[in-house]
Amino acid sequence: MMDPPLVPPHLPKDHPLVTRDYSLFTPSINAMVAGIGQWLDDQMDGGVVFGPSRFGKSSGVDNWLGSMLTERCGQVIPLIIWSHSECNSAGIMYGSLLHAAHYGLAGDVRTSLQRKHQLIEKVVHLAVEGGGRFVVLVIDESQGMTAREWLWLVEIHSLLEKERIRLMVISIASVQIFDQPMALALTGGAHAAARFMLSQCRFLGISSEEELEFVLSGYDSGTDWPRGSGISFTKGVAPLAWEKGFRMAECAALIWETMVKELPSGYSGPMEFPMKTISQVSRNLLLRIASGADPLSVISHSSIRDVVIYCGHKQLMSIVGAAAPRLLRGKKIES
Repeated sequence: MMDPPLVPPHLPKDHPLVTRDYSLFTPSINAMVAGIGQWLDDQMDGGVVFGPSRFGKSSGVDNWLGSMLTERCGQVIPLIIWSHSECNSAGIMYGSLLHAAHYGLAGDVRTSLQRKHQLIEKVVHLAVEGGGRFVVLVIDESQGMTAREWLWLVEIHSLLEKERIRLMVISIASVQIFDQPMALALTGGAHAAARFMLSQCRFLGISSEEELEFVLSGYDSGTDWPRGSGISFTKGVAPLAWEKGFRMAECAALIWETMVKELPSGYSGPMEFPMKTISQVSRNLLLRIASGADPLSVISHSSIRDVVIYCGHKQLMSIVGAAAPRLLRGKKIES
């Protein structure tokens, strides 16, 4: 007999816990925003935020960066978030950047030169609309940028300087970003490295049981569905367990202990864990309780161990461990 599906049929199909369309606030996200805010204060041309895959960098950028920078600076920060995919020509890259900047006619602009001019005009417009002379461009997955793409971006940066507009380029990257400044310099891209890659900060994983408890408390009090209802994910999907005192934050100690015990043999990387594992484990536990399973059984040591193993924790941490020498070369972002 097949096991029942993880998602119980009574839960709304558009619940964020079902669709996985939600983001938990973490100390690392707070530190990333603070670091980028400092680069803004210093009027830097660019900087790099780097860390292993699945640590939560993209989630922080997509869900928290804009609103937190606005709150920090007391004004709306003109922000373009571009999720990079390789562009075979300058025209394709300009079009992709126009789309990221929400330029409604991006698909109607035909030639590369037209797209470049439209991109310059759009960035200038965003800067003026924001009441200043600068725009922040965030490039997610920037480790995939080619030397040619960086050179095209340098040209845009230079043209905007002539318009007295500062384009600050923030690269969100995996750890191989360390290889890029020298590689670019050797292939004629020293200008890109010098402009955009001199400042580097490391995005940390969840680094302690206390941090994990803080993150898991988001399910109990930092989320709500329906939006504005004040009903947290934990209370909404597991109301009976909630009434009996169940809270996801109280699972932190056992989840942390299990993730430590299930590290790969000989692991020598930093004692930090990816949000991918944490969110997947937490979602599994909550949905099983929502299906009517006994909370005490669901959060038992053997149950949590099974879920941690199933989520590919050991394999992912092997990748983190392999990247450890590069990780430890970079300055971490302090929360």
